[in-house]
Amino acid sequence: MPLRVNDHVIEKAAERLAEFPGSPTDLSRRENLRLLVRGLVAGLVAPSLVPVASAKSGMREEVIVVYFVGRGKFSDDMRLINLNMTMFDLDGNAIGQQHGVHESTSSLGDLFFIPPTPSGPFDQPPVPVAPVLEWTKGIWTFADGSSVYAVGPARSHIVPFNDGSLLFTVTTGQTITSGTGRFANAFGIKQATGSAFIPREAVGSFPHPGLEFDAHTIEAFRIFVPKSE
Repeated sequence: MPLRVNDHVIEKAAERLAEFPGSPTDLSRRENLRLLVRGLVAGLVAPSLVPVASAKSGMREEVIVVYFVGRGKFSDDMRLINLNMTMFDLDGNAIGQQHGVHESTSSLGDLFFIPPTPSGPFDQPPVPVAPVLEWTKGIWTFADGSSVYAVGPARSHIVPFNDGSLLFTVTTGQTITSGTGRFANAFGIKQATGSAFIPREAVGSFPHPGLEFDAHTIEAFRIFVPKSE
Protein backbone atom coordinates (compact mmCIF):
# COMPACT_ATOMS: atom_id res chain seq x y z
CA MET A 1 0.00 0.00 0.00
CA PRO A 2 1.40 3.44 -0.88
CA LEU A 3 2.51 5.33 2.18
CA ARG A 4 0.80 8.53 3.27
CA VAL A 5 2.89 11.59 2.63
CA ASN A 6 2.97 14.55 4.99
CA ASP A 7 1.81 17.64 3.08
CA HIS A 8 4.36 19.85 4.85
CA VAL A 9 7.19 17.62 3.62
CA ILE A 10 5.78 17.71 0.09
CA GLU A 11 5.57 21.50 0.03
CA LYS A 12 9.11 21.95 1.39
CA ALA A 13 10.52 19.48 -1.14
CA ALA A 14 8.74 21.24 -4.01
CA GLU A 15 10.05 24.62 -2.83
CA ARG A 16 13.59 23.24 -2.79
CA LEU A 17 13.24 21.85 -6.32
CA ALA A 18 11.86 25.17 -7.56
CA GLU A 19 15.04 26.91 -6.35
CA PHE A 20 17.23 25.00 -8.81
CA PRO A 21 18.74 27.17 -11.59
CA GLY A 22 16.46 27.40 -14.57
CA SER A 23 13.34 26.27 -12.69
CA PRO A 24 10.32 28.48 -13.49
CA THR A 25 8.51 29.99 -10.51
CA ASP A 26 4.97 30.03 -11.93
CA LEU A 27 2.22 28.29 -9.97
CA SER A 28 1.67 25.51 -12.51
CA ARG A 29 5.33 24.54 -12.28
CA ARG A 30 5.21 24.51 -8.49
CA GLU A 31 2.05 22.41 -8.48
CA ASN A 32 3.60 19.92 -10.88
CA LEU A 33 6.68 19.71 -8.67
CA ARG A 34 4.54 19.13 -5.59
CA LEU A 35 2.68 16.30 -7.32
CA LEU A 36 5.92 14.83 -8.67
CA VAL A 37 7.42 14.71 -5.18
CA ARG A 38 4.27 13.12 -3.80
CA GLY A 39 4.31 10.52 -6.56
CA LEU A 40 7.99 9.74 -6.07
CA VAL A 41 7.68 9.34 -2.31
CA ALA A 42 4.51 7.27 -2.60
CA GLY A 43 6.16 5.04 -5.23
CA LEU A 44 3.51 5.79 -7.83
CA VAL A 45 5.52 6.92 -10.82
CA ALA A 46 7.12 3.67 -11.93
CA PRO A 47 6.20 1.82 -13.87
CA SER A 48 2.41 2.07 -13.50
CA LEU A 49 -0.29 3.52 -11.26
CA VAL A 50 -1.19 0.13 -9.78
CA PRO A 51 -3.35 -0.98 -12.73
CA VAL A 52 -6.42 -3.11 -12.06
CA ALA A 53 -4.91 -6.37 -13.30
CA SER A 54 -8.10 -8.43 -13.40
CA ALA A 55 -9.81 -5.78 -15.54
CA LYS A 56 -7.17 -5.88 -18.27
CA SER A 57 -7.92 -7.61 -21.55
CA GLY A 58 -4.24 -8.42 -22.06
CA MET A 59 -0.68 -7.46 -21.22
CA ARG A 60 -0.65 -4.63 -23.78
CA GLU A 61 -3.41 -2.73 -22.05
CA GLU A 62 -3.06 -0.56 -18.95
CA VAL A 63 -6.14 0.02 -16.80
CA ILE A 64 -6.12 2.91 -14.33
CA VAL A 65 -8.94 3.90 -11.97
CA VAL A 66 -8.65 7.22 -10.12
CA TYR A 67 -10.84 9.99 -8.73
CA PHE A 68 -10.67 13.78 -8.99
CA VAL A 69 -11.64 16.65 -6.71
CA GLY A 70 -11.59 20.24 -7.90
CA ARG A 71 -13.55 23.16 -9.27
CA GLY A 72 -15.83 23.73 -12.22
CA LYS A 73 -16.69 27.16 -13.61
CA PHE A 74 -19.46 28.18 -16.01
CA SER A 75 -18.55 30.57 -18.82
CA ASP A 76 -20.34 33.91 -19.22
CA ASP A 77 -22.50 32.51 -22.05
CA MET A 78 -23.28 29.35 -20.02
CA ARG A 79 -22.17 27.04 -22.86
CA LEU A 80 -18.90 25.98 -21.25
CA ILE A 81 -17.71 24.49 -17.98
CA ASN A 82 -13.97 24.70 -17.34
CA LEU A 83 -12.57 22.04 -15.01
CA ASN A 84 -9.40 22.23 -12.93
CA MET A 85 -9.07 19.09 -10.82
CA THR A 86 -6.53 17.20 -8.70
CA MET A 87 -6.15 13.47 -9.38
CA PHE A 88 -6.04 10.98 -6.49
CA ASP A 89 -5.35 7.27 -6.41
CA LEU A 90 -7.82 5.08 -4.52
CA ASP A 91 -5.67 5.37 -1.36
CA GLY A 92 -6.14 9.15 -1.36
CA ASN A 93 -2.69 10.18 -2.62
CA ALA A 94 -2.64 13.22 -4.96
CA ILE A 95 -0.99 11.96 -8.15
CA GLY A 96 -1.86 14.33 -10.97
CA GLN A 97 -4.07 16.95 -12.53
CA GLN A 98 -6.89 17.37 -15.02
CA HIS A 99 -7.63 20.44 -17.13
CA GLY A 100 -10.52 20.42 -19.56
CA VAL A 101 -13.64 22.00 -20.95
CA HIS A 102 -17.22 20.77 -21.31
CA GLU A 103 -19.37 22.39 -24.02
CA SER A 104 -23.15 22.02 -23.75
CA THR A 105 -26.16 22.89 -25.89
CA SER A 106 -28.57 21.17 -23.47
CA SER A 107 -31.62 23.11 -22.33
CA LEU A 108 -32.87 23.09 -18.74
CA GLY A 109 -35.55 20.65 -19.86
CA ASP A 110 -32.87 18.35 -21.31
CA LEU A 111 -31.06 18.32 -17.95
CA PHE A 112 -34.16 17.09 -16.08
CA PHE A 113 -35.24 14.64 -18.81
CA ILE A 114 -35.27 10.94 -17.90
CA PRO A 115 -35.32 8.56 -20.89
CA PRO A 116 -38.01 5.88 -20.90
CA THR A 117 -36.98 2.63 -19.26
CA PRO A 118 -35.84 0.25 -22.02
CA SER A 119 -37.95 -2.83 -22.60
CA GLY A 120 -36.81 -6.34 -23.33
CA PRO A 121 -35.70 -8.50 -24.86
CA PHE A 122 -32.22 -7.12 -24.20
CA ASP A 123 -30.34 -9.08 -26.84
CA GLN A 124 -31.88 -7.30 -29.83
CA PRO A 125 -33.18 -3.91 -31.03
CA PRO A 126 -34.72 -1.47 -30.74
CA VAL A 127 -32.12 0.51 -28.79
CA PRO A 128 -33.17 4.02 -27.69
CA VAL A 129 -31.20 6.72 -29.51
CA ALA A 130 -30.72 10.19 -28.04
CA PRO A 131 -29.00 13.15 -29.73
CA VAL A 132 -25.56 14.21 -28.51
CA LEU A 133 -25.84 17.72 -27.06
CA GLU A 134 -22.57 17.97 -25.10
CA TRP A 135 -18.87 17.43 -25.82
CA THR A 136 -15.62 17.41 -23.87
CA LYS A 137 -11.86 17.67 -24.31
CA GLY A 138 -9.05 17.59 -21.78
CA ILE A 139 -5.55 16.69 -20.69
CA TRP A 140 -4.82 14.34 -17.77
CA THR A 141 -1.29 14.66 -16.35
CA PHE A 142 0.17 12.08 -13.99
CA ALA A 143 2.79 12.53 -11.27
CA ASP A 144 5.73 11.58 -13.51
CA GLY A 145 4.73 14.28 -16.04
CA SER A 146 3.20 11.84 -18.54
CA SER A 147 -0.13 12.97 -20.00
CA VAL A 148 -3.01 11.71 -22.10
CA TYR A 149 -5.30 13.79 -24.33
CA ALA A 150 -8.90 12.76 -24.94
CA VAL A 151 -12.11 14.04 -26.56
CA GLY A 152 -15.66 12.76 -26.57
CA PRO A 153 -19.37 13.22 -25.93
CA ALA A 154 -21.01 13.91 -22.59
CA ARG A 155 -24.45 13.91 -21.01
CA SER A 156 -25.61 15.94 -18.02
CA HIS A 157 -28.54 15.18 -15.74
CA ILE A 158 -30.02 16.97 -12.72
CA VAL A 159 -31.47 14.87 -9.88
CA PRO A 160 -33.91 16.82 -7.65
CA PHE A 161 -34.23 15.94 -3.95
CA ASN A 162 -37.34 16.29 -1.79
CA ASP A 163 -35.74 19.03 0.33
CA GLY A 164 -35.31 21.26 -2.73
CA SER A 165 -31.59 20.61 -3.27
CA LEU A 166 -30.16 19.17 -6.48
CA LEU A 167 -27.44 16.83 -7.67
CA PHE A 168 -25.84 17.99 -10.93
CA THR A 169 -24.37 14.91 -12.63
CA VAL A 170 -22.27 14.39 -15.78
CA THR A 171 -21.07 11.29 -17.59
CA THR A 172 -18.54 11.23 -20.45
CA GLY A 173 -17.21 8.70 -22.94
CA GLN A 174 -13.90 9.82 -24.42
CA THR A 175 -11.39 8.55 -26.96
CA ILE A 176 -7.70 8.92 -26.09
CA THR A 177 -6.03 10.62 -29.05
CA SER A 178 -2.38 10.83 -27.97
CA GLY A 179 -0.13 11.38 -25.00
CA THR A 180 3.29 12.39 -23.71
CA GLY A 181 6.00 10.72 -21.66
CA ARG A 182 5.29 7.04 -21.08
CA PHE A 183 1.93 7.57 -22.80
CA ALA A 184 3.45 9.00 -26.00
CA ASN A 185 1.49 7.81 -29.04
CA ALA A 186 -1.13 6.28 -26.76
CA PHE A 187 -4.51 5.05 -27.91
CA GLY A 188 -7.49 3.94 -25.87
CA ILE A 189 -10.61 5.12 -24.13
CA LYS A 190 -11.59 6.69 -20.84
CA GLN A 191 -14.83 7.32 -19.02
CA ALA A 192 -15.80 9.67 -16.22
CA THR A 193 -18.81 10.12 -13.98
CA GLY A 194 -19.03 13.26 -11.89
CA SER A 195 -21.39 15.12 -9.61
CA ALA A 196 -21.82 18.42 -7.78
CA PHE A 197 -24.27 18.91 -4.91
CA ILE A 198 -26.33 22.10 -5.09
CA PRO A 199 -27.89 23.03 -1.71
CA ARG A 200 -31.48 24.28 -1.60
CA GLU A 201 -30.48 27.87 -0.88
CA ALA A 202 -28.34 27.95 -4.05
CA VAL A 203 -30.82 26.27 -6.42
CA GLY A 204 -32.47 29.55 -7.42
CA SER A 205 -29.20 30.83 -8.88
CA PHE A 206 -27.94 27.55 -10.38
CA PRO A 207 -26.50 27.77 -12.87
CA HIS A 208 -25.50 31.35 -13.59
CA PRO A 209 -22.71 33.00 -15.62
CA GLY A 210 -19.33 32.69 -13.94
CA LEU A 211 -20.59 30.29 -11.25
CA GLU A 212 -17.87 28.19 -9.60
CA PHE A 213 -18.71 24.93 -7.87
CA ASP A 214 -17.04 21.94 -6.22
CA ALA A 215 -16.80 18.91 -8.50
CA HIS A 216 -16.04 15.25 -7.82
CA THR A 217 -15.43 12.58 -10.47
CA ILE A 218 -14.30 8.99 -10.71
CA GLU A 219 -12.55 8.04 -13.94
CA ALA A 220 -11.29 4.90 -15.64
CA PHE A 221 -8.61 4.73 -18.34
CA ARG A 222 -7.91 1.89 -20.77
CA ILE A 223 -4.62 2.82 -22.39
CA PHE A 224 -2.66 1.06 -25.11
CA VAL A 225 0.82 2.33 -25.92
CA PRO A 226 2.41 0.82 -29.06
CA LYS A 227 5.86 -0.62 -28.37
CA SER A 228 8.62 -1.09 -30.91
CA GLU A 229 9.52 -4.76 -31.16
